Amino acid sequence: MAMSESRENAPRRRQQRGIETQSALLEAAGRVFSRMEYDKAKLKDISDDAGISLGSLYFHFGNKDDVAAAVLDAQQERMTEVLSSVVETEGSSLGRLLDLLDGVAELISADALVQAGIRLVGSLPDELKDRGYGFYEEWQRVAETLIREGLEDGSVTTARQTPAELAELVNELFVGAQVLAGMKDGWQTLPERIRRIRPVLESVLAPSSAA
Repeated sequence: MAMSESRENAPRRRQQRGIETQSALLEAAGRVFSRMEYDKAKLKDISDDAGISLGSLYFHFGNKDDVAAAVLDAQQERMTEVLSSVVETEGSSLGRLLDLLDGVAELISADALVQAGIRLVGSLPDELKDRGYGFYEEWQRVAETLIREGLEDGSVTTARQTPAELAELVNELFVGAQVLAGMKDGWQTLPERIRRIRPVLESVLAPSSAA
């Protein structure tokens, strides 16, 4: 009986090992791509970092484009999780928007795989570039939605620009801080930079409250 159960569980154990191996390779790819540009990174760098054979990497991902695509997908998934978790919290729409900036900044400063996705965007082959910009389009849509809701709940009071224009401004300020932090210290100061931007955004989005 025990031997029969062991045989029945063997495929499940192999599947679990496969998932763990793929996850380890993906995290290793994040570390490698966060250190070097796409063209300079080699698959052997990733397999060596993970301590897993190159053959296993080929089995799970195929080629470097596949690895990069998986890193970008994981980056966007993790950033989208922050978007979803903050958007679903209680509080004013403006407060949630500002908390969203803080949450994404904290994630970028701490997660090597997310950093890898950001670094990859500038060095990807053309067929993968559009994939790398997906999060920023989603982020801008979410920001615009929160600004529209803020106008309804009274937390956003400006009448100077449309919600779409304001969302683009928020995105531009965030990406500007992100680029500067990336150049300065590998995104370690991004949370602090975003905290310094917060009063500026409050004065733009809710001037009557900031007065």
